[in-house]
Amino acid sequence: MGIKFTQEDFKSARQKSGVDWKEESDNLQTSISFSGSHDTNTSWTSEEMTALLNDRPWEYWPISEVQLKINNDGTAEMSGIFDEKKLEGYAAAIGTPQVVVDRLPILPSRAAFYLKGTGSLSNNQVSKFDITSAKLNRIPIPTGLLLGRNQLTTQTAYADDVTSELAKYSGKKAHVVNFINEKLSWVKGFFASRAEFKDGKIEFEGKLPDQEITAR
Repeated sequence: MGIKFTQEDFKSARQKSGVDWKEESDNLQTSISFSGSHDTNTSWTSEEMTALLNDRPWEYWPISEVQLKINNDGTAEMSGIFDEKKLEGYAAAIGTPQVVVDRLPILPSRAAFYLKGTGSLSNNQVSKFDITSAKLNRIPIPTGLLLGRNQLTTQTAYADDVTSELAKYSGKKAHVVNFINEKLSWVKGFFASRAEFKDGKIEFEGKLPDQEITAR
């Protein structure tokens, strides 16, 4: 996608957030925690957000080689490489239901991904969410299959483990939105009065934690 960032983008992004990152814990259940809260009204560019996503001080951060492109039309595109083992640790640490964690080994151990969609937050709840394009190792995954907008079956899906597994479940979009809403409340000190993709940036009004403590 052509997003290139510098160390200055990283410094600027962190300065705008006002969050102090520290590394302390090495226990899965407490490998990430938050404290305090402060008002924040700012925006981040594609370059600044890409810089942050590529240097997250957490041992269970599951993605690397990330690019996040925020388009002027309110959509965003994201690509990168995910590590399935770290994804399992990440999911467990943020309280993902065990039934979902148990399904993660169907994913490749390392794989490239691409997502395009829209999203926004209002009053710390998802106000808009949609995925319009998705790929895994350059293989398109039908968005109806991904979010359950259509009642697809394994016969209409690609003959691989991931799409076959996804096809077993309907109504996934509602479950994803509900899960995001739960996790927004889970981050102590975070409250998004408004967050949206706009004019090539992420605009944010609300509160962010004073401190994030992680294991690396």
